[in-house]
Amino acid sequence: MQTPIHDFLVNYAQSGTVRAHMPGGKGLVYPLDITEINGADELYESSGIIRESERNAAWLFGAAEACYSCGGATLAIQAMLAAACAVTGKHTIAAGRYSHKSLINSAVLLGLNVTWIYPDRFLGADISPEAVEKAIDGDTAAVFVNSVDYLGGQSDIAAISAVCKKHGVLLLADNAHGAYKVFTGDHPLVLGADMTADSAHKTLPAITGAAYLHLADSRYHAAAKAAMSLFGSSSPSYLMLDSLDLCNAYIADKRDSALEAAERVRALKSELAGVGIPLRESDDMRLTIDAAAMGYTGEELGQLIRERGAECEMCAGRYCVMLFSVVQPESDFAAVSRILRDIPKISPVNVREIPAIMPEKRLSARDAYFSRKTRVTVSEAAGHICAGISSPCPPCVPLVMPGEVIDSKAAEILAHYGVPEIEITVD
Repeated sequence: MQTPIHDFLVNYAQSGTVRAHMPGGKGLVYPLDITEINGADELYESSGIIRESERNAAWLFGAAEACYSCGGATLAIQAMLAAACAVTGKHTIAAGRYSHKSLINSAVLLGLNVTWIYPDRFLGADISPEAVEKAIDGDTAAVFVNSVDYLGGQSDIAAISAVCKKHGVLLLADNAHGAYKVFTGDHPLVLGADMTADSAHKTLPAITGAAYLHLADSRYHAAAKAAMSLFGSSSPSYLMLDSLDLCNAYIADKRDSALEAAERVRALKSELAGVGIPLRESDDMRLTIDAAAMGYTGEELGQLIRERGAECEMCAGRYCVMLFSVVQPESDFAAVSRILRDIPKISPVNVREIPAIMPEKRLSARDAYFSRKTRVTVSEAAGHICAGISSPCPPCVPLVMPGEVIDSKAAEILAHYGVPEIEITVD
């Protein structure tokens, strides 16, 4: 696999050229850090080395086109939603309720009308094809789903795709946590998604913030590039672009190594389950430990794990999540096994299970967000209309959306998640 961006950057760094251009570091600390100079191509109108590298990525993922993002999957999500509206002329999206806040940010910026599709359990990605079909109507531009959620739950992309194709609507997949699926054969593109946002940095060897937007049809390319220019920085990071270019080479050359990492995660799960460590079913790069069944809250178990030399992706409520990547050192799996075996299991504790709440919608997300508003305590917010985007991180999923009424149950759940204040509209 050729690495056109990386090769250009290395050659430029070694050329001795006087850098009478941005950035201000002048290559002294980061030799490959440049701007869009002659020969370096332009990210949003790529026709040279970036375009060549993006085509490499598209080929590897089985896409018609790929667009690089230096703004993470967030920018890719904004762009694919904007592109879906542009190519369909519609502004209604049917979306899984427990989506990343970048979806609701996009709804505010684009003026989207969102029809929420509720899963069976709180914070789940696994919405049913039947629920998707009920949410689609003549105004629906696209269905938006999470491929993998923060706890490792997964959507049935193939079945949902069949529903979307039946009704002639686009399927957009937030695959931020599932970019590794390029190796395992169940990437959303393979299963029928029209556009996917893949965070390369979460499970592939790329710099934080580097992501792909993959398109199943070349007809979406111009709209997607235009949207990325609209939302993205006019000074994209060549360090991120370099890491995506090198990530392509990894994907092309290291398939066996990546599959071994997935197999090690599966083996670790089997081993831990065999010695009584309670686990929640999760995807191929995640270990989701039921802390409550071990006798702890997620926060307590996370601290015990930290004291023994490992840091989790998330520790909250009932669960601890450990996220691995395709380049995870083999020794890490033995270390995790040893750490979890070392923690004593005590009497299970009751951790409150949060119910799915379905707040009443009074305003559009855009109208609520840009309304006159004030910040109040969560207890004072009950009965008022939410005007801000408050999402504990992780998992960065808003509990109440702008434009929705914060009822007493919603206020209680916000407080439970440690949200002290929230913005409400002012009448």
